[in-house]
Amino acid sequence: MRLLHDPAFLSATIGRVYDCARDPALWRPLLLDLAALLGSERTALGVMTLHGEFPISLAPGYEAPEVMERITRLSPLNPILPYGLIYPPDQAIVVSRDMGLETLKATRFYREHLALTGDLDAVGFVLTREGDSFGHWAIMTPDSRPPITEEEAAGLTLIAPHIRRAVEISRLLGAQRLEAETYRDALGQLDSPVLILDGARRVIFANPRAEAALAGGAVLRLAEGRLRGATQEVEAVLRRAAEAAASTGAAGFEAAVTGTDGEERLLFAVALARGGAAPLDAAKEAVMLVLRSPREDTRNPVGIAARVFNLTPAQVGVLTFLAQGHAPDDIADILGISVTTVRSHLSDLFGKTGTTRQAELVARTLSLASPLRA
Repeated sequence: MRLLHDPAFLSATIGRVYDCARDPALWRPLLLDLAALLGSERTALGVMTLHGEFPISLAPGYEAPEVMERITRLSPLNPILPYGLIYPPDQAIVVSRDMGLETLKATRFYREHLALTGDLDAVGFVLTREGDSFGHWAIMTPDSRPPITEEEAAGLTLIAPHIRRAVEISRLLGAQRLEAETYRDALGQLDSPVLILDGARRVIFANPRAEAALAGGAVLRLAEGRLRGATQEVEAVLRRAAEAAASTGAAGFEAAVTGTDGEERLLFAVALARGGAAPLDAAKEAVMLVLRSPREDTRNPVGIAARVFNLTPAQVGVLTFLAQGHAPDDIADILGISVTTVRSHLSDLFGKTGTTRQAELVARTLSLASPLRA
């Protein structure tokens, strides 16, 4: 796996990932090149919901209208969906390893979709999780090649965190793109504090949220016209960001920092101008900082139930489709298992959740979602 054994190639690929954060047109060739490392031409970068909705952002290899129609129609039956609700970000989900190819072949999703496209194995990563949806990046491999190896999964795992960060930055920049004519207009509309610094840590731009954060001084402060960290921990992160921006390699990382108020935050940093024109007339060493407060997501009741009740992936799969309104015989057909096995999982779910009926189990699961986060 070249990503594991060729440091220069890995560094260049990471650089390409962050280039995509600035130019979304670069995502397609990058995703196809990554898929080619596994001998594949099919990959996807998009979002799935608890109910199987699949508003794909990019799906090279799946553009044919009849294929897209089939994916949209059958996504609610995708047996991989429950894995996305419980797997940690950046951890590889490998179908052949974590589910089993024979198990996959028994599902309705395989019979009615994958068998038609010639896809079999897949490796995917959760990029973001928001409520009952999760962003993901996946590569599907053809049935003509062997199962995905641990080495191949390990190589892609090196890239996954950078894709997640680039997606986050792209989302932030793209959310307000409708009427924005400049970077300043777009960044000024964001809910997160965003700053752009030059190589001397002078603030070139600060959106209103960032100005408020600077005024509060719990994480970032201005001293003699330069940005400083309110704690030694934050200061070390700022030095790292400046060094990364000044280097010729790929610049982009995130760090968890704690402010003087005791609250933890995530600080994202990415270089904005490795060649070419910099936004807002910034110098070549310009770096963008995005400050976010991590929060426990309470709109994914199945994911919460998995953690609270220590459910197995098989139990999560049954609970996911039960919460969608499927009866046990439907779930058996979807997952390619016997109704007896479904009822066995239901019995275990009843025991773990302290319920005795399916309706009570679903109600107990859905009750875990906070109405304050609707």
